[in-house]
Amino acid sequence: MSKRIIITGASSGIGYAAASLLAKQGNKILVSARRTDRLEELAAKFPGQIDTIKCDVTNVDEVRAMVQKCVDAFGGVDVLINNAGMGLFDPLIDAKLEDWHAMFDVNVKGLLTCVHAGIPELRKTHGHIINLGSVASHNVFPNSGVYCATKHAVLAISESIRIELRKEVRVTTISPGAVNTEFIDQTKNEELLKSYKPNFEAGMTAELIAEQIAHAVNMPQSSNVSEIIIRPNS
Repeated sequence: MSKRIIITGASSGIGYAAASLLAKQGNKILVSARRTDRLEELAAKFPGQIDTIKCDVTNVDEVRAMVQKCVDAFGGVDVLINNAGMGLFDPLIDAKLEDWHAMFDVNVKGLLTCVHAGIPELRKTHGHIINLGSVASHNVFPNSGVYCATKHAVLAISESIRIELRKEVRVTTISPGAVNTEFIDQTKNEELLKSYKPNFEAGMTAELIAEQIAHAVNMPQSSNVSEIIIRPNS
């Protein structure tokens, strides 16, 4: 059965791969990101199935407009995939306060804004929220403590939705290890970037994570995968 899906941060990496796979499976998808050029590429590949909208998840009005566009274009919202996120790695003593705030603004506050805007529509459809967490939702690593804190928060938000709305809205946290995407390139510390990049390049593909997202989306309505933790097998 075709579902109406919103994916944030869909201009590259996991979001782009998930949109492509879910479109191939026959779903209707609204893709959003701050960069719109690659969103248009996606829409051109799947005419009539993928629509686009520019959306910065830190902008409340843009998030509300995103949800409304899905309703207007497809008639409702069945799945909200909160994929937009950022990671800026640095030792605590060297880190910039604005980088800490930026990670919380996108990874936590941005996700909360999407959840708040989406829940009224998702309750109507007994829909599904998929939040992109990380192995950092469970562990704390050197030089990334604040990023880990944001992903711990994502898992807690998912659990609160599951506990309070389990009869109305399903929720899944997808928690990957290292994935070979542009994600690591956000890090401004050149020494850490040089050290970490080979590990991410040797990591999982975005397509592999997209398969796990699709698995959660396609689970029977009578069941719910609370969390998928996936790591490179190497």
